[in-house]
Parts: sequence; C-alpha cells; structure tokens
Amino acid sequence: MTVEKILLEFDVELKNLLPALKKINASFGYVSEMDAQKVADYFSMSLSKVYETASFYDLIKTKPQPPLVIQVCSGANCAVKNAYKVIVEIENQLHIKAGDDFNPNVKLEIISCLGQCGRGPIMIINKKIFTQVTPSSAREILQNYM
Repeated sequence: MTVEKILLEFDVELKNLLPALKKINASFGYVSEMDAQKVADYFSMSLSKVYETASFYDLIKTKPQPPLVIQVCSGANCAVKNAYKVIVEIENQLHIKAGDDFNPNVKLEIISCLGQCGRGPIMIINKKIFTQVTPSSAREILQNYM
C-alpha cells in the first residue's frame, strides 16, 4: 500500500482530510513530511494546514515512533481515578518523563480522553488497551514489555 493509493480512496473534499491522515498513520505508523506534502498536494492545501490537522490529534504521529509507546489517558475521569499516579510510576520504572523524545526505545505520552471513562484509568501500550490501571498493575504490565 502506498500513500498515493490511500489518497485515491478519498474524494478530494476537506471532510476527507482527517480520515486520510488517520489511514496513512495506521498504515505506516506516522505521517512523514513527504507523505504530508503528498496529502497537501492531493487536497490542494498548504502543508501547514495538513500539519495543523495532524498535530491536533494525539493518535496521529508526524515522526517515527520508538518500538515501545506507552500512552495514558489524562481525561477528567481518569485523572480523578489516579491516572497521574500511574504516569509517575511509569516514569519511575522506566527512568523517563512523559512527552520526552530522548529515549529512542520508549516513549510515554499523556493523551486526552479516549471515551472509556467507566474503565479508566486507561493505558495503551503499542495499541493494546489496559483498563482500570493502578500504579501497581502498571508496574506488572510493564514487566511483560521489558
């Protein structure tokens, strides 16, 4: 599958920009600068508009991702249920800080609401969802990835 083939699945309408970016991201793991330019050309818009749209959404990446990506929801319900304690536990276990890009092997991201409020805090590791995560369960889950 190529970016060009993905784009041909969509009519050239502004409403299709986000679905096209999501599909490119899902197919390649991120939207590269070259791919973003192809999207801009296809939709006849500026590259900055494509990046503006892509960077607004937590789940669309504009840079290659490390092999281990951990995401923790920070929505109101997850926050009330100690999501930030989970984040601190992960930071301590992996010796990283949320949002840093310094470690080429692992990244911890704080993301906005995933719409699973009754099952929070939510932690996602390489697209696998874990629910009702506590600091101690986060530590146990991480052991399976280290």
